[in-house]
Amino acid sequence: MKFTQTLSLILLLGLAGGCAKSPTDGHATDAPAKEPAAKSDTEADEHAGPNPSGAAIAPEAARRAGIEVASAGPAQIRETLTLYGSIRSNAEREQEIRARYPGVVRSIAKRAGDRVSKGEELLTVESNESLQVYAIRSPLGGQVLDRRTNSGNAVDSSTVLMTVADLSTVWAEFAIFARDLGQVRPGMRVLFRGSSAAESGEATISYVAPAGHADTQSVVARAVVENRGGRWVPGQFITGDIVIAVANVPVTVQPIALQQLSGKTMVFVQNAQGFEARSVEVGKRSREAVEIVKGLVAGERYATTNSYLIKADLMKSEADKD
Repeated sequence: MKFTQTLSLILLLGLAGGCAKSPTDGHATDAPAKEPAAKSDTEADEHAGPNPSGAAIAPEAARRAGIEVASAGPAQIRETLTLYGSIRSNAEREQEIRARYPGVVRSIAKRAGDRVSKGEELLTVESNESLQVYAIRSPLGGQVLDRRTNSGNAVDSSTVLMTVADLSTVWAEFAIFARDLGQVRPGMRVLFRGSSAAESGEATISYVAPAGHADTQSVVARAVVENRGGRWVPGQFITGDIVIAVANVPVTVQPIALQQLSGKTMVFVQNAQGFEARSVEVGKRSREAVEIVKGLVAGERYATTNSYLIKADLMKSEADKD
């Protein structure tokens, strides 16, 4: 209902004045409207797009509809490669706890998830040979990841009783497939996130495996992640964007500004009458900015948020003409 009311407001206020012709150079002008000079096929394709007329939406109507504008300008674009992976405990700070002598577990002081200090008692075992009960203590401070035994169980030196890990740092591991191997190297920055936007971080790729896994046909890339706050949990799935190139470009727009119209990529440029549909050629992309190679110059103002409402207005105008 809210969208219908908004669009109706645009159409009533905008189309009441008709669709005004945009100037031949695509910029705003205060001069009286004149019959546009004939354009070459190249000029028409570059500036006009499928419909050279402007969507005459009054500024106040645009504001009420939530249509926002921004200025095209320079930006740094970081081209990224998206990878998928998970958080793992840092294997260099992880210990498997085993019995020193064969025997029977008599007591258990810590369970999975418990925090432990270095030297703190984890469990006790009664030796089969001496019948003495001895304590097994944690070799490092951290957290018990799992417990694999219970009181009364017979154990020997090959039995893993618990796993303890220092989770102040963890590993972010990503799967790299053959087509992308040449683009990932140690030293590259990776921007990663969990299931929500609030779960995000940045680290440096420190290791790329020299061999892959036969079952997945992929190679592991790893980054060490600071985790003193305990935000990252082993087993957590993550998505990572590895920065493979950085470029400073002179003209960019926000990705939300781009609209597809009649098979062409369009940006709605603000002029004296409203917004002009401008066909553009795009180049490099990132999540924050898109390079405009042709069709727009720095300083021109264009529609960002809710630009699709202008597209709807323009399509409605064309339908009415038909």
